[in-house]
Amino acid sequence: MPYHHGLERKKFDARQRALRRKYQQSGMSETEIQALYQFDLREFLDERRYQEHTQPFVEANISASSSDDGFSLHMWMEEISDPALANRLKSMTHMDMVLLMLYAIDGLSQSEIAQVIQVSQSTISRRLKKILQNLRKSA
Repeated sequence: MPYHHGLERKKFDARQRALRRKYQQSGMSETEIQALYQFDLREFLDERRYQEHTQPFVEANISASSSDDGFSLHMWMEEISDPALANRLKSMTHMDMVLLMLYAIDGLSQSEIAQVIQVSQSTISRRLKKILQNLRKSA
């Protein structure tokens, strides 16, 4: 399940309100409470960045290898006149090929692909950037 920043921030804020009440009851000053809040917020944001950048890129329930109309995942590659590019395309992983097809052929946005595959848009962006860099090698 992808990381949902808004939901996690809501939970964080609720925990911080409860902690603030406990800190006030124990006699802590507002400056000390604010310092602890700032520390906790930095930790929360660090965790958010970690979660967004380490989401597993798992195979979704997308089967683009063949469909009911007889379309094959690699069928369109036979029309590519550049043999080096065709070979790079054929050597791609199944998931990279699906991503490329969703983006380039089906015309889905990165956000739409992220919803389909259930990862963050930034994960899709990084993956597509890597795919396109690989395809441009020695072009």
